[in-house]
Amino acid sequence: MDLSTYFKEVGRHKLLTREQEVELSQLIEKGDRVARDRMINSNLRLAISIAKKYQRAGCSLEDLIQESSMGLIKAVDRFDWRKGFKFSTYACWWIKQSVRRHVASHATSIKLPTHARGLLWKMSVLKEEYEEEFGVEPTQEELADLLGVRKATLAAIIKSSRHTISLDAKVGGRNDSDGRNLADVIPDESDSIDEQLDRNQLVSVIRSALQGLSSREEKVIRLRFGLGENDTDHEGFGITEKQINKLEARTNEHA
Repeated sequence: MDLSTYFKEVGRHKLLTREQEVELSQLIEKGDRVARDRMINSNLRLAISIAKKYQRAGCSLEDLIQESSMGLIKAVDRFDWRKGFKFSTYACWWIKQSVRRHVASHATSIKLPTHARGLLWKMSVLKEEYEEEFGVEPTQEELADLLGVRKATLAAIIKSSRHTISLDAKVGGRNDSDGRNLADVIPDESDSIDEQLDRNQLVSVIRSALQGLSSREEKVIRLRFGLGENDTDHEGFGITEKQINKLEARTNEHA
């Protein structure tokens, strides 16, 4: 069944009055399955409306509706009509909790463990309370201290929870068939093929020139020009300026 057909099916169920909610709740307490199904079906529109609010969180609408429906079922099974409030008020909390939990565990490519998701939730609550109290955002150090965790641990969890972007995502177009991929517009900062070829050729010429020198002479030239050696380590290699010039001349001859 596609979503349009499902929405039409859901729309066939009439909304309940306050008296009907109480009556059905009383029957549900006695184990009436028909009353339970009616209570659920009559409130599916509420579950769908909440699910739609989380469409931009990175999860499919079908999955969000399924999770919100699970939250609705929990609300139906736990609703206490004796407390006097409307069922929709009670159900909203359960539905949102179910959807948010699903979003937290599936909206990113990296699946966070339960304790990490719980820590993120606590951090979000603390951050809001801090901003309301002091008018500024808390630093990561302050949040880590309030949560009782190391800053490095909190930073790693925050980094892992960030949304990822596909390199195949379209940019600059009005629809999926227009524009270029994100990978097409990211600059390549690596060396070009011409630069790599020139560097390889230069390395080959230098190696060829050094092969005509003795081990000590090659060591001196490498130290002189910083060719893979520590140019500050001249211990045991005392040499005059005249000798250096002579070695440079010999190197040029071999090149």
